[in-house]
Amino acid sequence: MKEKTLKIIAIVLAVTTVASVVAFFLTKNKGISKHEPVNGASAQNGETVYDFNGTAYTKMVSAKGTNGEIFLPSDIANVYFTADLAGNVNFYDYSNGAFAASSLPVKQIKTNLAATYETIPVTVNYIEKDGKTFGVGVFTSDMSASVKVYSYAFVKLMNKPSGYGAGHLLLADFEKENFYKADKVYSEIYNFDLASGKASTYVSNNTRLIDKNGAFRNDWTMLTDDFIANLGGAKYFFSSRYYTGEERGTRADIMVLSNAYRPEIIAKDILGTWFVNDANGMHYLRKSDKGFSNVLNQNKKETVLTEFEGDYFTDYLQDGQWLINKKSLVMTDLMTGATKTLKDININGFNCVSVSPDGLKLVFAKNGAANENAAIIQQVVYCTADGSKEPAFYNEPLLFNESSSFVWLDNGNVMSVRALDGTGEKIGSVVYPY
Repeated sequence: MKEKTLKIIAIVLAVTTVASVVAFFLTKNKGISKHEPVNGASAQNGETVYDFNGTAYTKMVSAKGTNGEIFLPSDIANVYFTADLAGNVNFYDYSNGAFAASSLPVKQIKTNLAATYETIPVTVNYIEKDGKTFGVGVFTSDMSASVKVYSYAFVKLMNKPSGYGAGHLLLADFEKENFYKADKVYSEIYNFDLASGKASTYVSNNTRLIDKNGAFRNDWTMLTDDFIANLGGAKYFFSSRYYTGEERGTRADIMVLSNAYRPEIIAKDILGTWFVNDANGMHYLRKSDKGFSNVLNQNKKETVLTEFEGDYFTDYLQDGQWLINKKSLVMTDLMTGATKTLKDININGFNCVSVSPDGLKLVFAKNGAANENAAIIQQVVYCTADGSKEPAFYNEPLLFNESSSFVWLDNGNVMSVRALDGTGEKIGSVVYPY
């Protein structure tokens, strides 16, 4: 799970913006922006009027979900999907800077998920290409009155990682506020027979506790896409079952996936959810007396590679192997130990970072705060790791949706979700080249 994950539900954001529509159109832009006026804005009596169809804005954006599409990445290269709470799923190809309906045939399969002694019916829409299978299903309480505990489920169909053996997995996330996030934390893992549609649980639920809503605690079995991509042939998952519910994803153990009453623990009490298992051993973070450590575990022998001072959650931002100190601006590659110092930016107070696949470009984002006109002003900074390009600063309302993720389409184009006009009533994906 990446620490860029943001917490406000898209619907709540939209309602908030609509309530402040006048303030959004007429907002004093008092911030760090080096690009003023922005979005084709024109200054009027000391105020800035935002024009989402203005020349500056349309030049800044290379592609967008004009009809409100929110594109999320699949496991198949250059294929993206959209989904809604009615269970509709569509697939798109991204090529030459544009999205188009995918030419891959879409198949459907119905299945039932066992969760907290209930049966959740889900229809999964999926595609296949070059030996890879990827699918999405959405359940809401509107689809079945018999499901009492769960009002929502997002289901992902995928090939098993190599360490899990041959076949397919279904992963389920029950947190509705994560619907538009690309980096979900899946709390149920199912072995899935694609031919029959049968889903069966891997892990024993004996002694599994119930949360305040009557559902099994969602920290028993957890996987993320990043975790799966870095398993290196192992059959692991992570779990916060031995910690409090509030510590889910902040403290975790790495366990061997099995139906054992107590699965074997491979690494205990790691910090966050970053984990890489490669030929050199297992890499993870752990809290220390002065801050936290970057640890390499080789054959159950731990070696501290780097010590970091300060609080991981307040003083640093992380995206995969990249760790950035918000005060010193030192960017560390946790896999190699190499460091760079970012230049000409101030990211104190920012709570999101996303790094390009090649590690050379970054986008930072800061959640919104109301100005004197009650408009929610957000900040985004684009920069290069080596300072080879001048940073771009944006400080304005309706800049990005705080319940979604930043997604790099390639090393030069990053996609986020934002309002498509000044009312905030319609949001959609927007691609920015940098």
